[in-house]
Amino acid sequence: MAHNFRAAIFKGPGELEINDVTAPELNPGEVLVRVKACGICGSDLNIFKRNPPIPKFWGGHEISGEVAGLGPGVDGFKTGEKVSVAPLIPCGECEQCRAGLENICSKCLFISFNVRGGFSEYVTAPKENIYRLPESAALDEAVLLEPLADVIHSFKRAGGVQGKRVVVVGSGTIGLLTVNAAKALGALKALSVGKYPHQRSKAMELGADGVFDPAGGGLEEAILEKFEGTKADLVFETVGGYESESITQAINILRPGGTIILSGVHYKTPNMNLKNLTEREIEVKGTQRYRREDFAEAVELFGRGVIKAGLLVTHRVSLDRIMEGYSIAFDKHANKAVKVVVCP
Repeated sequence: MAHNFRAAIFKGPGELEINDVTAPELNPGEVLVRVKACGICGSDLNIFKRNPPIPKFWGGHEISGEVAGLGPGVDGFKTGEKVSVAPLIPCGECEQCRAGLENICSKCLFISFNVRGGFSEYVTAPKENIYRLPESAALDEAVLLEPLADVIHSFKRAGGVQGKRVVVVGSGTIGLLTVNAAKALGALKALSVGKYPHQRSKAMELGADGVFDPAGGGLEEAILEKFEGTKADLVFETVGGYESESITQAINILRPGGTIILSGVHYKTPNMNLKNLTEREIEVKGTQRYRREDFAEAVELFGRGVIKAGLLVTHRVSLDRIMEGYSIAFDKHANKAVKVVVCP
């Protein structure tokens, strides 16, 4: 058991400091993981400058590492083996959990938010949140398992992607993983709409059948041409934000009876004509996090080698350089960044 280790603590809004902390005792059913890599997520960026800072302890929830210790009652794991840590800890007792909807548990804990996070040398988690990885797994790439689980869950909300014409609006980590996974799971075609040239280039490397600039004009006509006269069966909107017009774009490129999946988090009601939804019987569905089965499926898909994670991890920094990592992630365009990974 590690009694002292280092973690990136919020000193104030927009400022992290590496401090020594004391490890908690392992409770029954918990696993201690030596963190080898932790991704900087868009949600980490969103709360970075909040005053007061949101995390109760410290951030980081896209975590991979090695088993370092086992609490009472834990078996089936060996010290040193590679694992991924799922950060969502459902309560198991609320109405949603009893209905099998632990991804929207009303009383959940979340590693990095109200439980000690992965921007540290060690993290603890319930054994149910620990997923064994192949020995050959690259741990800096395995940080993508957490957002990949989000993608797998969004596919289930969409009724599956096999044989369907898919458009992904947004080319951040979630958007690019959606393109990659859709092609791997049998989408007929998958097109990507990305703001920055380096994102569109990445989408093509990940198997997109076409890429488009949302500000370039003629998007609807271009999609019709790529899909040989028809519109999309599914549109995954992964942008979100405060002023995004991406939902309106999604409606315009969707066929009658098609489905829009909102993966992006919208903080403002978009300007849209709801008449289009009724007349064309368009479905709009939200998707939130993942269930344990989704995370397990993400691990299996990752293990098959069809997720090109190495193309998405563009920057790596040590824990001591985490402020530099945040700076890189904040200016993705200038740095051509997709996923920035902290390696303690």
